[in-house]
Amino acid sequence: MHPKDLSILDFVYDLPEEKIAKFPLPKRDESKLLVYEKGNISESVYKNLADILPQNTLLVFNNTKVVEARLLFQNISGAHIEIFCLEPADEYSDITSAMMQHGKVLWKCLVGNAKKWKEDFLEKNLITGK
Repeated sequence: MHPKDLSILDFVYDLPEEKIAKFPLPKRDESKLLVYEKGNISESVYKNLADILPQNTLLVFNNTKVVEARLLFQNISGAHIEIFCLEPADEYSDITSAMMQHGKVLWKCLVGNAKKWKEDFLEKNLITGK
């Protein structure tokens, strides 16, 4: 799907703060694992992965880091504006090269509550950036 076909509302869901892992467990293989099998969803832990995967399964390890891509702002009147960073601008070959930049980096973004956005918003009305 192309980013132009996305809506900020596609990324709105309830995720209680206490459900977000802030730090890895001391024994990482005890981390929760969501298992989908034949239409059923269950929960296990990573140390059981070898028992869950079928024989001859190809595993691809993703060694990426999570980027905090949501920027939340609130102006004096209480209006919320959300900027969701989708991907680096075209002048960067990939996300890694964009993340290695010092100073200004351009991103393709979705802006939630865009009607509340004004050119001078950041300059005159911004009171908190969460």
